[in-house]
Amino acid sequence: MKRIAIASGKGGTGKTTVAINLAIFNGVDLFDLDVEEPNDHLFFKSKKVEIREVFRKVPAVNDNCNGCGYCKDICEYKAIVVIDKARVFPEVCHSCGACIYLCPEKALNEKDRLIGRIIRAYHENGIKLTYGMLEIGEVSAVPLIREVKKEIKHGILDCPPGTSCPMVESVRDADSVILIAEPTPFSLHDLKIAVDVVEKLNLDYVVVLNKYGLPFDGVEKPLLKWLKGRDKLRIKYLPHLLGYFTACSYDSMAPSSHRQVHGL
Repeated sequence: MKRIAIASGKGGTGKTTVAINLAIFNGVDLFDLDVEEPNDHLFFKSKKVEIREVFRKVPAVNDNCNGCGYCKDICEYKAIVVIDKARVFPEVCHSCGACIYLCPEKALNEKDRLIGRIIRAYHENGIKLTYGMLEIGEVSAVPLIREVKKEIKHGILDCPPGTSCPMVESVRDADSVILIAEPTPFSLHDLKIAVDVVEKLNLDYVVVLNKYGLPFDGVEKPLLKWLKGRDKLRIKYLPHLLGYFTACSYDSMAPSSHRQVHGL
């Protein structure tokens, strides 16, 4: 098993459902990289949980500051302003360290800033779920995603929705990517962007068209036409299955029962 990233453009296409079922069915570890709103853990009954706090370095102004403004001028992210003396906005800081290194008065020191936590949850069937939980108020999810990725050797990666920096960082080192789409106008629009991202990263990918058969006139045909020549899989939309979502609870045993039901 390699590192297989499950991604999408639009949210709500079924990405997490596919990721969880792939991990349980294949008996491999699962990593939830949607650190802003992780939810894979809601589907697991964990017998053991480990939590580790994650920090990053940000500058702190000391008494040597004379308000020269040199640090403000070299900060590419506008994280420093000078009002009598330098003031740092740690939420915007990217921890590059340039201001600390180049300050002529040595008026800046490093300090730790809590950005989130990494949780390891061990499922009853032996699968390990690792996910990040971003601290409230943090602007960038990328530093925490990078920390979670350090623990990945192989497994299923449930990536953030969209095609911005968190998604790009999540799929960057994957061996292959599964893009989950649905036959809706919004999904078609965002899928094209997601495909463009993974192609620019030179990643192998396949598109899974989930909920195939949804009653959106004029969407499926152009979507399938656009996917012509690309690897794809279709999962049929079955309206009667919607009732099961209100009847079942989290930590469903359905995925882990596939092997027994089908004699696998």
